[in-house]
Amino acid sequence: MVRNYQRKTQRPSADRNLRVTFTRREQIDVEKVAEVLIRVVLREAGTGTQAGQAGTRLRALLSSER
Repeated sequence: MVRNYQRKTQRPSADRNLRVTFTRREQIDVEKVAEVLIRVVLREAGTGTQAGQAGTRLRALLSSER
């Protein structure tokens, strides 16, 4: 059964500034770092920057038919 999604809270816009917090650890959380990098390049997709070019390429890879 399909349910309609309705947001219950106000959410900041997608073009907000990124804030990064540094926490020193013995080992990095690779999954979390990968998630952040993927979000950044997908947000920048279509711009002329290197991150934008990477985002465009990543979107193409994710949406291509195999």
